[in-house]
Amino acid sequence: MNDPRAADEQQAVTIVGAGPAGMAAATRLARAGMRPVVLDRAMNAGGQIYRDIGTTRQRDALLGPDYVRGRALHEAFMAACTRGDIDYRPASHLWWAERGDQGCWLGILTGEYNRTLHTRRLMIAGGAMERGWPFPGWQRPGVMTAGAGQILLKQAGLIPDVPVVLAGCGPLLYLLAWQYLRAGVRPLAVLDLAGPERYRQVLAHPRRALQGRTYLYKGVRMIAALKRAGIPVHQQVTALSAEGDEHGALEAVSFTRDGVTHRLPAGLLLTHFGVVPDPQLPRALNLPQRWHDGQQCFITERNEHFEGAPGIACVGDGAAIGGARNAELEGALAATHLLLEHQATSALREEQHRLHQRWRHEQAVRPLLEALFALPDDWLERQPADTLICRCESVSRHELITAIDQGGLGPNQLKAFTRCGMGPCQGRLCGDNITRLVAGHCQQSPDQVGYLQVRPPLVSMTLGELAGEPSTDTSLHVHDG
Repeated sequence: MNDPRAADEQQAVTIVGAGPAGMAAATRLARAGMRPVVLDRAMNAGGQIYRDIGTTRQRDALLGPDYVRGRALHEAFMAACTRGDIDYRPASHLWWAERGDQGCWLGILTGEYNRTLHTRRLMIAGGAMERGWPFPGWQRPGVMTAGAGQILLKQAGLIPDVPVVLAGCGPLLYLLAWQYLRAGVRPLAVLDLAGPERYRQVLAHPRRALQGRTYLYKGVRMIAALKRAGIPVHQQVTALSAEGDEHGALEAVSFTRDGVTHRLPAGLLLTHFGVVPDPQLPRALNLPQRWHDGQQCFITERNEHFEGAPGIACVGDGAAIGGARNAELEGALAATHLLLEHQATSALREEQHRLHQRWRHEQAVRPLLEALFALPDDWLERQPADTLICRCESVSRHELITAIDQGGLGPNQLKAFTRCGMGPCQGRLCGDNITRLVAGHCQQSPDQVGYLQVRPPLVSMTLGELAGEPSTDTSLHVHDG
């Protein structure tokens, strides 16, 4: 599609996502008189990190200072929306995207209708998602991500009422355990794939440790609080399994540490294995991707202005993992660059320089955090053959290895052979793991193997919605499988 006039509407600047990056970019553009459209799949701005921050002030002490610091940005964003300086559209789902000669075409599902929007400039600030990380039983009822547990805590103040175990590797693991403890919930245990030797390795490099001292202090403080409360913290866990009862629901969590296997009866297992960029929109627009060894996932390649292609900026954790402060700075920097194209003033250049210095400071700590929370490279190879890699289509590690040996040498061939990546999640949870499995088995790099081909619709939708008509029957949904 090349003629913008064929779209239902035309816009100069469109931002996808209203987390830290999207809010910062939109607020900066609004201050300069450039009214952006902000498409947000959520009902309220804030993204995952600042979810419902406009309505949860009574839980500030529980959620902690990193959550509270987002309120000023959220209030500035909402004030601009109230003034009409930002065209904010919550509950807007992007199901189709295409690059054209004069900008980008977007298919937007709002309510029961879908419409097309053409935008001359696009800023992708879609954020991250929790990494899918297979282990025996991860598909069972009673096994959830720590992110899901935190959403329930932020959005509705809900806490577990059954014995809960937290397991995985990453900062959210300890943050959620600490928040639960403050809310009166005592986790049975925290099971960490990493270990104290990671901290010793970091401290052996004083400059790196000094750069990340704030993050190190937060982590040590949370672990100390858990241990003071008598919460067992097991580090260097080498195996994890969710055991089920006769109905398949979670009954117990087993784990191996120092060669000894332990079993904890539990009603809820919350797991966290880090976050990765949501790949759908950048890949749908054919933005260049590369494997990042430190982040252990694909990221979007960008120039110094955070553009993945001319006129398309990709900022925040939706491009590469950097955290909330980094995302806010990238959004502001991308907005400043856009403003400089229209009016290259010395004040704007000075602002850009200050933002860039702060951004470089945030970037400096990333290698430290990536080293601290690196996942075992051989984890997939160590899982039992019947461990599911694709939960949606119930495709096991054995089935994928068999398909590889029979000639399925890439993710898309494996998708055709086994249906992996064809389910409702559209490969979001299994895509990177399929790439890693092929790479390890065939002794190739993830970049050589590649990733699943992303096709529209980018979200599940009814046939009536696809036709652009109201639908009262939600039983039939289409996705890219």
